[in-house]
Amino acid sequence: MAKIKKRKVRWSSTYNPEVAGYKLYWTSNGEGVDYESDSYEVGNVSEIILPDHVTSFPLISGDVELGITAVSRSGNESDMTKFTASFDFTVPDAPTDLAVEEDMYS
Repeated sequence: MAKIKKRKVRWSSTYNPEVAGYKLYWTSNGEGVDYESDSYEVGNVSEIILPDHVTSFPLISGDVELGITAVSRSGNESDMTKFTASFDFTVPDAPTDLAVEEDMYS
């Protein structure tokens, strides 16, 4: 597997005992992130490392609109905080035709 540079995403926690965790949403299609976008429940944390903590996050290059919501114990979600970030999770092609040759000067 290729090595990619990871990105940390963090937010300020909600100070409410009813919050059970957070949900990350994303879209790269330019139509705006909303509650129907791809998503992942990240748990009761205030930062994640992409793509490590969200294995379904797309390994693309370009602008991605992200949204984060607080999720209550009963499953209700807060308003969505949205922001756009530029990602580059693409990797170059690997070198080819690796060879070991005899020393020509022996």
